[in-house]
Amino acid sequence: MAWIYILLAGLEEVISVVAMKYVDGFKHKKPIAVMGVGFMASFYFLSQAMQEIAIGIAYAAWSGIGTIGIAIVGILRFKEKMNILQFIFLSLILVGVVGLQLAS
Repeated sequence: MAWIYILLAGLEEVISVVAMKYVDGFKHKKPIAVMGVGFMASFYFLSQAMQEIAIGIAYAAWSGIGTIGIAIVGILRFKEKMNILQFIFLSLILVGVVGLQLAS
């Protein structure tokens, strides 16, 4: 169950960071609300995961899932470009998260 919490925490982080892109200097209220609720949910799920998983492992997995998820959203939604080296190094983060889960 702890790894499901980590996954949910990472997904909430992605939603929050995407909302952050639309805040535009606090001009838009809805993205601020989405960002606030998303980060609270993300930290809640992360704290639940830390009840069963070591803090360093949980935090590394959470940040890795968020990083990969945000990179994917950047490519698919915002048409951001990524060079081969960036892709390779992001893939290494994914390998690290999967390795952490397998080693737990």
